[in-house]
Amino acid sequence: MGSKKGEIRYVLSKEFEFDAAHRIINNYSGKCSNFHGHCWTVVVYIEGYELDDRNMLMDFNEIKVMREWIDENLDHTTILWEKDPMLSYLKENSQKVFSTKQNPTSEHLAQIILEKAISLFNKPGIKVESVEVKETCTSSARVYPPD
Repeated sequence: MGSKKGEIRYVLSKEFEFDAAHRIINNYSGKCSNFHGHCWTVVVYIEGYELDDRNMLMDFNEIKVMREWIDENLDHTTILWEKDPMLSYLKENSQKVFSTKQNPTSEHLAQIILEKAISLFNKPGIKVESVEVKETCTSSARVYPPD
C-alpha cells in the first residue's frame, strides 16, 4: 500500500493485555531459562489512506476480535518452545499451554500475533502496519510485515 506525496496516512492502534508464563531454553542460558511470568501488552497498528462513509479507517470494535484470539490462546497460559521437555508434562496435567516453533521471546510472539492480525484485518485499503509486544513496561519488540 504505497502513499502519494501529500496523502494522509491514518494509523489506528488497539492495545490488549494478557498474563502468561514462559521460559527461553533454546541456545539460551540466562535467568530467563527459568519459568517466569509477565503481564504482556500487545499493540496492533492498522493503517490506511481512506476513511469509510463513517469517517473511520476501521471501527475500534472490529479490532476487538484480536482480544478473543489472545484470550483463547495466550491468556493465563504457559508459552513454550515446541521442543521444551516440559510441554508434554504440562499437557498431560491439563495445563493450558501454547507452543511456538522458536523460543517464545517477545520478538517471536510479536511475529505470531502479526500473522494472526494480518489474517484478520488486511483487506483492500487497510493493512496491519505493525505489532508491538511488551513483556515489561520498559522492554518491547515491534515487528512489521514484509514489504
